[in-house]
Amino acid sequence: MAGRAATLQDVAELAGVSRATASLGLRDRGRMSAATRARIRAAAAELDYVANATARSLRTSRSGTVGLYVPDHTLSFRYYMDVAFGAVERAQAEDVLVTLMPAAYSPRSGIPRHLDGFIVIDPTDDDPVVAGLLDGDAPVVSGELPPPAMTAPFGVVHSDHVVGIRTILDHLWEQGSRRPAAILADRAMAWGRQTQDGYAAWCRERGVEPRLVETSTRMTFAELGTQVAALVEDLDGVDAVIGGVEGTVLVVAEAIAAAGLRVGEDLLLAAYVDSDSLAVVQPSITALDLQPREFGRQCMRLLAGALDGSIEPGTSVEVPTRLVVRESTRAVAVG
Repeated sequence: MAGRAATLQDVAELAGVSRATASLGLRDRGRMSAATRARIRAAAAELDYVANATARSLRTSRSGTVGLYVPDHTLSFRYYMDVAFGAVERAQAEDVLVTLMPAAYSPRSGIPRHLDGFIVIDPTDDDPVVAGLLDGDAPVVSGELPPPAMTAPFGVVHSDHVVGIRTILDHLWEQGSRRPAAILADRAMAWGRQTQDGYAAWCRERGVEPRLVETSTRMTFAELGTQVAALVEDLDGVDAVIGGVEGTVLVVAEAIAAAGLRVGEDLLLAAYVDSDSLAVVQPSITALDLQPREFGRQCMRLLAGALDGSIEPGTSVEVPTRLVVRESTRAVAVG
């Protein structure tokens, strides 16, 4: 530690606790014994650890603040808000502040000079903001794989979306579906590419004729409704539908009902992104839980590790997904 200021990680190691516990103990928060809290404070005193963010920034030339970049057209989606909440939860344990970066941000602005690092969520191929951040000096953690043509980030948090889409498809097959259609995100983002590739591969293996409708997070509900209506009006043997982009599956459910069909019987329905609303609609809708809060927490954990040197560059963390089975995939009606 010679020549550098003590970090929260140093305090945690000396006290024999996790970094989160050390942070809570120094701030008189959390549920722990008096002995544990005293041990944390003694470790901080021994190391001359400066817990105050303003004082610490004077010693380390850091602001104590990181940027969270989520493209503005996704901010109305519950998934991205949950990712942001997860990142903020972890940031509190790391004594880090989080600022949501504005949509009008320019790589030439002064923002990077005032922030210690960045998290970018679902970076797209054509986003100059992401490209500018990755080319900068501050560490960047990418939530999902960044575009291959861009500079590699410090670390990546991701889910296996090939496995995710196949999990849904296998479930639909077990429930009697023999020609599932998919309304999936375009290939501008990693999860769009992976779900499309996973769907195509699954169809080839099963000898199923694919029926893919490509949509986008930038598409309005009116535009999405037009695409969905066209699919439902001409099912051509389709007996199940997977909605990819958040909110898609609810538009599909309305179109199915308008066509006089029954969700969960005449046509199975599943969502790639789970949300609270899918558990309370009638019938409730099967969906994939992407664990967005945990995803956000892991992104912040990697970034905090980049800043204090406790995590190596190139680290990759996979957040698993889980299928939540509900009424919309009971079984395909026979006859």
